[in-house]
Amino acid sequence: MFTKRPELMRWPLSMAALLLSASLCAQTPTPIPRTPEGKPDFSGVWQTGGISLTGTQANVVPDAAASATAAPMGGRNTAKPTGPWADLPTQPPLQPWAAEKVKGLTAKDDPTVRCFMPGVPRAFSQPFPFEIVQTPQKVVILYEVFHSFRIIPIDGRKPVGEVLPGYMGDSTGHWEGDTLVVVAENFNGRIWGPGNMRVTSDAFRVTERYTQQGDTIAYEAKIEDPNVLTGPFVQRLTMRRPPETRVAEYECLEGNDDVPHLVGP
Repeated sequence: MFTKRPELMRWPLSMAALLLSASLCAQTPTPIPRTPEGKPDFSGVWQTGGISLTGTQANVVPDAAASATAAPMGGRNTAKPTGPWADLPTQPPLQPWAAEKVKGLTAKDDPTVRCFMPGVPRAFSQPFPFEIVQTPQKVVILYEVFHSFRIIPIDGRKPVGEVLPGYMGDSTGHWEGDTLVVVAENFNGRIWGPGNMRVTSDAFRVTERYTQQGDTIAYEAKIEDPNVLTGPFVQRLTMRRPPETRVAEYECLEGNDDVPHLVGP
């Protein structure tokens, strides 16, 4: 007569419990750090691309097969968009006059070649780190590139002092749940926008959304400029923490001295 062995009966149940536990752990999202006020804590050094983030592969263009599954250069978020601007195009819908003007512009015409600040959101796509300093009243973003910085009130106040248009504009922010929403405007019309938007006006306006997802920040920027675009479009980036990197000194010198010999499209 066959006799059931208790240890064999218990083994499948133990394994099932172990597998179920592992499955639940795999599905548990990484908790995000929070401030004493309960808001997501974005403090620290971040980067969207560049060698200090991704190593020497940062400057290697992926082949067609790899690009179908790998994230493209610059840390762009390739996940299917599900946010409030999921239906917006990701390329600038230029007005005819602007599209025609862009055809005649090259890298030599880029304002950053002459050491001018890149503006928003273009400063995030540069291959340099930036540091976010967060308090209950404001968020400060210190970009390594071009000594750029932003001081963003998040407590309902407006920026104080002079309101002259500038390269980085003026920004104000507020919380929508766990997402930090920032509106940047008052630009001087001398910056380039993302992608092929090599023309902007003083009506250029950016609405940013910062949402922390585990160890990353999902960044979305809705760009509007009724003088240049036929409608808004959105840029998406993924901010990651670079290993053992800090914001360092930066000087833009060569661009001012040797623009005629600059090579590039």
